[in-house]
Amino acid sequence: MSFVKSPKFQNMLKAVRSFFLTTEWMIMLCCLAAVFTTLGAYVYGTLVFGFIVAIVFLLSDDFMAPLLPFLLTVMIAIHCYDSYNTFMQYKLLAIPLLLCLILHFVFYWKPIKIQGSQFWPMIFVSVSIVLGGFGFITAKEYFAPTSLYHMLGLGFGMVFVYLLFFANIQVKKDYSLIDVLTRIMVVAGAFGAFMVFSFYIINIKTVLDIKGLLFMQWRNNLSTLMMIIMPFPFLLASRKSYATVLGFLYFIAILLTGSRGGMVFGGIELAMCIVMYILYDKRRRMAYILICLCLLFGVTVFFRQFVEFFGYTINKLFTAVSDFLMGESTEIRAIHCARGINDFLNHPVFGTGLGYMGNRDVHASKEFSLCWYHCEPIQIAASLGTVGIIAYVIQFVRRNVLIWRKVTLFNITVFISYAGIEMMSLVNPGLFCPLPYLMLITMLLVIVEKCDTGEYQERVGILKKRKMRKMGDGENSKSVRIG
Repeated sequence: MSFVKSPKFQNMLKAVRSFFLTTEWMIMLCCLAAVFTTLGAYVYGTLVFGFIVAIVFLLSDDFMAPLLPFLLTVMIAIHCYDSYNTFMQYKLLAIPLLLCLILHFVFYWKPIKIQGSQFWPMIFVSVSIVLGGFGFITAKEYFAPTSLYHMLGLGFGMVFVYLLFFANIQVKKDYSLIDVLTRIMVVAGAFGAFMVFSFYIINIKTVLDIKGLLFMQWRNNLSTLMMIIMPFPFLLASRKSYATVLGFLYFIAILLTGSRGGMVFGGIELAMCIVMYILYDKRRRMAYILICLCLLFGVTVFFRQFVEFFGYTINKLFTAVSDFLMGESTEIRAIHCARGINDFLNHPVFGTGLGYMGNRDVHASKEFSLCWYHCEPIQIAASLGTVGIIAYVIQFVRRNVLIWRKVTLFNITVFISYAGIEMMSLVNPGLFCPLPYLMLITMLLVIVEKCDTGEYQERVGILKKRKMRKMGDGENSKSVRIG
């Protein structure tokens, strides 16, 4: 025990903690993850990175340190589709993982108190989730393990996570919280792009034979994660010009997954990034314009080849839109939307509840999954009724008030990231998945609130100009920098 408290050990521990936040460590993790995915060892990769998360969490008191290994764990794990029973074979390994988690809070516990602008909106959402299905859903469905996990993860459990983040994520003097988060997101995005490109390289013979997209069971999950990540290279590009191209590269990776939602909403998100940064990042405005012109020229010249290569996704997209508009029943999501509307009309106050499994005849969800409607507004209305709609609208408004109360490049980046996951949630479970999607957005909101008050950021855009004019008075007034 005396050795643990000795200056030598403490200095060594401090050096290790600092190393966990370096770019070199992040690249090492990315390379290790690349080895597992290239070999196709997804289960073992998930387990190894799960232990890396636990070890980093044990050694470091900084919540940012385990973020990248956590993201890499999730990205490797999404290959393991419908593998609940496979991972249950390794359930005993959860014991040392939980032990590391417990020891972290024993060593580094920080008092939790009610705070943060999102606390009460999250409480309202949690109450609506608990009341979901009241008077309709059976006790067996309501108290099923799957139902309880999602009720807790989307509700009061996520409130606890929010308060935990608020207590433990702090602006530090020795590094920029925004800088570390940006580097983590960019490296995670690079690994996501590697997953897609390496998959095509490994299967290049098939690609040349079919002259089209490869099927990926994990396309929607990876696209959702990449859309959360995609705006951050643009933020990095405001300081390092080489990162300008990464956001475009990440979108190409999304296109190659074959995800319809990724193609449409990822395109909208990319356009938002381009517009926002053309407006606000004046130093690299011409770079963005030139890249866009080059891409537009390339798509125009090779338009026929582009349509042929992505034809499968494009055809499925038009079929889905046509089915939805015509009310036909060949597209699962269109059927789910129709069912969801009927469920809301039949149970308008509290909905059918998250645990309701009455629509599994449309699509049999996998083990430990809800019976998704695959559309967030429909999911809220059908599962939680009018009470849920009101609660989620309040939460949505409060989130945007937080993001836009201080217009900075970082807050704009988080807004686009949040908009991306909200758009993907229109056609996928999205934010109704507690891990990782809702937890990541919760973390981003906490970081926004912390950095708004604790880390210097220059205001950008029209708001900045207006404030400067208000602070000046006449021709002799001095310009004031708003930060």
